[in-house]
Amino acid sequence: MDKIFEFPAGIYGFPGLKRFMVVDIPGAGDVFKQLVAADDPNVGFTLVFPFALFPQYNPDIPAEDLAAVGAESPDQVLLYAIANVPPQDFRAATANLRAPLLFNPFTRKGRQVILADEQYRIREPLFGEAKRNPAEEAP
Repeated sequence: MDKIFEFPAGIYGFPGLKRFMVVDIPGAGDVFKQLVAADDPNVGFTLVFPFALFPQYNPDIPAEDLAAVGAESPDQVLLYAIANVPPQDFRAATANLRAPLLFNPFTRKGRQVILADEQYRIREPLFGEAKRNPAEEAP
């Protein structure tokens, strides 16, 4: 996925940045990536493939969000979550499971989705005892 993706709607908090590069992190495989703004390399995010750490994660992606990246089904997109990794202790890292990023590798379009499902949190712990299984807490 080391290519530029266009985010026509931008990413929340960065509406003026529309083009982002997904960059591999050496040794991280497909679980962790970097997302760097193509037009401002000072803006970047750590991405996590949530299904690797949260096997029960099953977000309902609205059809209009899929259409915005040129997809008809969730099988046609890659989904990553933005991670917050504190420099002082990576074990305190969290992922925003409530607002994942969709990537269509065929159209090179991306989009951030705000999920209506409140079982997913914006600061879901990635590691340690604080980690929970959001699907088990659903009513």
